[in-house]
Amino acid sequence: MDIKNKYLLSIIIAFVLLSCNLSDYSENLGEGYNYIDEGGDIKEIFNNKPKFGRVPATVIEFKYDNNFIVAKQKPRLPQDPLYEKKYKYPYGDDQFYYWLVLKKDGIVLGPFNLEDYNSAKSRHNVSDKLKLK
Repeated sequence: MDIKNKYLLSIIIAFVLLSCNLSDYSENLGEGYNYIDEGGDIKEIFNNKPKFGRVPATVIEFKYDNNFIVAKQKPRLPQDPLYEKKYKYPYGDDQFYYWLVLKKDGIVLGPFNLEDYNSAKSRHNVSDKLKLK
């Protein structure tokens, strides 16, 4: 293989390796919580400490501050067998569900319908700045 072909091959390999990682995205949300997007419908919020719970796939939208994380989710059913907890979605998988994370306490509340979610936000004095669309 001549030098020109080796150069071309190395560029192709570098491009393939870089493009594999472009679909992955993560964001530190504080207090050990992270949002991770692995592409497709694998988008979830979890804590480094498994006992603190998670917002399972598929997270559509989230906002956070120093105290709370709010999230909108469309469940991915059937649930991934790797989840230790089986989440109950009383309205089926064609609805949006809402979650409230009390970061400092490590408590994940949900899944809620919109009405129950708004009540939970009010009960815990969540800032109006954390508003989901």
